Amino acid sequence: MSEEEDLASEEEVIRPLTLLKEKDFARLLTGQFLSVLGDKLHYVALGVLIYRLTGSALEVGKMTLATFLPYLLFGLIAGAYVDRWNKKKTMITADLLRAVFVGLIPILIGYSINLIYLLTFFSTTANLFFSPAKMAVIPAIFTKEKILTATSLSETVENITEIMGYALAGVFIMFIPIQKIFYFDALTFLLSAALIFSMKFSFEYQDQAKLNLEMEAKSHIFKDILEGLDYIRKTKILAHTLVTYCLALLVFSGFNPLIFVYALDTLKTSSVGLGILEASSAVGITVGCIAISVWGNYINKQKLILWGYFISGLTIGILGIFPAYIFALIGFFIAGVSNAMFLIPIQSIFQEETAAPMRGRVFSARFASTRIAFMGSVALLSYGATQIGVEKVYLLSGSTLLLGTLLLFGLASADAKTASKSSETI
Repeated sequence: MSEEEDLASEEEVIRPLTLLKEKDFARLLTGQFLSVLGDKLHYVALGVLIYRLTGSALEVGKMTLATFLPYLLFGLIAGAYVDRWNKKKTMITADLLRAVFVGLIPILIGYSINLIYLLTFFSTTANLFFSPAKMAVIPAIFTKEKILTATSLSETVENITEIMGYALAGVFIMFIPIQKIFYFDALTFLLSAALIFSMKFSFEYQDQAKLNLEMEAKSHIFKDILEGLDYIRKTKILAHTLVTYCLALLVFSGFNPLIFVYALDTLKTSSVGLGILEASSAVGITVGCIAISVWGNYINKQKLILWGYFISGLTIGILGIFPAYIFALIGFFIAGVSNAMFLIPIQSIFQEETAAPMRGRVFSARFASTRIAFMGSVALLSYGATQIGVEKVYLLSGSTLLLGTLLLFGLASADAKTASKSSETI
């Protein structure tokens, strides 16, 4: 690469806001800002409401399982259909459906809590089609060199919104009827749909006719699903990244839904304190995303992922040993930074290494696999919390992730030495 190309590449890395000149990307981020803001208010309100009604960590776990069960049932199918459908219409339809389902929560909650789990299930099912369509937008708009920066910028916007949502949630719950929070979330989905409707998506239409003909020639939807899984299996970096990520999620990801119990029961804080803790985590993720958007292209993605796992395990373990609010505030911030350290590189790897016609299927296979791992972690850690307490669950979860990451570091080092010796031999 020439010196001029190096300088150009560096300029792109350190000036991520220039990507907002792409109008479709800017509109997508604006729509997500609105819907994520409502979602976080909704998430905290629903978690607090269920815990107040039941007083059970297991019921909070059920809410989380209702959120992620659709990934187990429909995750792979959704991606196969997204590859066949127009991305813009898919996202608009998903937003409109989510507006309906969320808007029904305050109407039906007085009848049965199980109906709320059902609405949550339906809302997540709609999101199954929205997420892979959204993920396909960034690599379709930008060149490979800009994908990491664009992904980091997208995550930064989302997490800045999370900070606002979590920070406002506690205050809103204290002063505003919870029902109105769900109506507000429904409104944000409608606004998001309107913004997506205004997007041009000129990049998609160029190959749409050809893509439709290819899809029509396929014998069955399940053939598409198998092709997506097979694509991951044959692409070594995708297979390795997905397997290690799922194992890490199985070990520790269930700790996050337990924040309701950890904050309200163990730390004895209020809903405002809970919202501040959630906001602290979102601030950490945002700081991590901003840093990666600027310097991420200079760091090996695999090493960045492992360091993210390591710091996450260490932080979660410490939260289990020292259950004090000030430590939790700092710990959730650090955990947020470490989450960005593995989330952004993993997402970028999948976007960079997946061919355009396979993106819906591959992204959905990744979503389905990670959500299954997450559901397993939620079930395991929620049950553990009812038996031995949240603090011990945090300690065991963090310690296991820490030891597992050290093993991965060792294997990576051994592979590097083997590769070096092979190189010298040649």
